[in-house]
Formats: sequence, structure tokens, C-alpha cells
Amino acid sequence: MDLSKALKSGYYQALYPEIGVPIYDAFSIPENAAYPYVIISDITSNEIQNADCKKFNAEVTVDIVTGFTRPTGMDQALDIAEDIDAIINPMNMGDINITAYGWRVGETRLNSSNSVQLRTGEYWIYRNIRTYFHIVVPFD
Repeated sequence: MDLSKALKSGYYQALYPEIGVPIYDAFSIPENAAYPYVIISDITSNEIQNADCKKFNAEVTVDIVTGFTRPTGMDQALDIAEDIDAIINPMNMGDINITAYGWRVGETRLNSSNSVQLRTGEYWIYRNIRTYFHIVVPFD
């Protein structure tokens, strides 16, 4: 399976229903989707030069989106981000399992976390956008 598709599938499998909110692929959010939700918004990868085996750097961006009809602050978005981090990048340094998709994650770290706030006509939107870095190798 393609590495990007394997990572997306692995994230879905690891996070849903564990975090308790819907998870969508980029641009696949239903019009009537209720807040909060999570978007797997971007996956990039590049091959690392390695004499022993194929090895890839990969980044996955997760966008936690919350919305309220009154100003409430970032707490809900940050709480969901903490739940995601406990699964994707836990303190015991265990990696998500994507071996069923033909790949193995060998290293994970949080590359960035960015909080964003905006106001629409009806909602105060609070988002936390996290990018996770992985080193991934094919799994035989």
C-alpha cells in the first residue's frame, strides 16, 4: 500500500473511536458536521538515502477543530490534542502500528503544534494544528 494511504489508515485506526470525535480526511467534511472534529489534513513523505533498506521521512498534519456559539477558549481543542498525542506520540515512545498496511513506524515525534482562533458569523472557532514526524520503513 502507498505510504501516505498507510499512514492515513493507521491514524484512523489508532484514533477512532478512542478520542471520541469524528475524524475526516481533508475536504471530506460533511456540510452538517458538528463540532468538534479532527481532520487528517496533510501527509508528506520523502525517501532517505540509506544503504541498508528503503527508509522514509514522513509528516502527518492533524487539525483539531472546535466551534462554539460563544467565546470559550482553546481548552477543548487542546484536550483533544492531548488525547491524540497520547496515542500517536505516547510517553512510552510506542509507535502506531501500520504493519497491516505493509509499513513499520520506527520513530515518532511532535514536529509542531499551532493554535489558531477565528470568528465566523455564528461561531468562535478554536483549532490546534499538529504535525507529527515519523521515520517509516517497509514491513515484510
